[in-house]
Amino acid sequence: MPSILVFADWYLPGYKAGGLITALSNLVDFIGDTFDLYVFTRDRDLTDKNTYPDIQVNQWQTVGKARVLYTSDLSFRHLRRRVFEVAPDIIYLNSFFSPLVIKTLCLRKLGLLPKCAFVLAPRGEFSPGALNIKPLKKAVYRNCALRAGLHDGIVWQASSELEAEQIARVLRSAVRKQPCIRVAWDLPSRDWLGATAKSPKKPKGEGGRFLFVSRISPKKNLLFALQMLAKLKGYVEFDIFGPIDDERYWANCQTRIKDMPDNVVVRYQGIIPRELVPSVILDYDFFLLPTQGENFGYVILEALAAGCPVILSDQTPWREVTERGAGWALPLEDRESWGRVLQQCVDVEAKDYEALSLKARMFVEGWAASASRRDQTIRLFNLALGKAS
Repeated sequence: MPSILVFADWYLPGYKAGGLITALSNLVDFIGDTFDLYVFTRDRDLTDKNTYPDIQVNQWQTVGKARVLYTSDLSFRHLRRRVFEVAPDIIYLNSFFSPLVIKTLCLRKLGLLPKCAFVLAPRGEFSPGALNIKPLKKAVYRNCALRAGLHDGIVWQASSELEAEQIARVLRSAVRKQPCIRVAWDLPSRDWLGATAKSPKKPKGEGGRFLFVSRISPKKNLLFALQMLAKLKGYVEFDIFGPIDDERYWANCQTRIKDMPDNVVVRYQGIIPRELVPSVILDYDFFLLPTQGENFGYVILEALAAGCPVILSDQTPWREVTERGAGWALPLEDRESWGRVLQQCVDVEAKDYEALSLKARMFVEGWAASASRRDQTIRLFNLALGKAS
């Protein structure tokens, strides 16, 4: 059975890094019987100073269908030792800019790792919105690394057709050879629909109850959401869940919150464990995420599965929610449309809302039942094995 060594900054039991952890845990669940899986990851969650309780540090241990090593030692020497220890057929990198990934690719470029295939998933880092955050620093590293051939011969995983276009756009001007980019959608959770089927959705009352679940950072664009909600008429509730990833940005958001009109109630509810997200969503009317870029967006599908229509930017793979009646995907520059749609959400009657809620759930049911996501992922890794042989 071929072996895959996964490098990721965060993994279970963490949850603050959001979609990365969900994507990898679902991958392990779906293909752990086809590949021997090893995960090298940090020994603490995003923003945490303490290690996870009840884990063994610097020792391989079984977590689900994978063997996982938790560590704070990200040195070149330790990375190289663990690669030789596992002797993987494939190394699977999750990020373009992570120091963990950069060090691994440097070892490869210097010929200090055993020969194996490499697959890299940028995880949305090539979206225009993501690249516009600290753009100079990212542009300098990106151009230097690509022109130096640090990524030559690897297989690039895109989690959607949208991300494939974004990867190709970034690589086009810098790589020396035609890049190998393949779409393999992140794998669905087996619990999406089951977690919400047992509990009824709370009916819509007067006004609108909006929910934001994501990291608080410029990329997720919470400040934009606050600015748009401040203009609405009628009673509005807006609850924010997620780790504070950027303290300065959060300070700007708090300033905006203090100036909100009396009809708009905003609450920061802290961090929510991933397993509780589906049940929490049931208490809200609409999910609001004006993100500047998502390669996938698990929480979007979780909201839809709970019958919660979504209001998104057009920088996610789920732009068809508009035509399917499951929500809206809007250009960030079109503030007039954002204002009109949000006001419509506040004003919609309960009967009409029920139809929206049903279409949201039907959207996820249709997507999850379509072409096999598992087979797509297996083909991706088999392609990498073929290129390396």
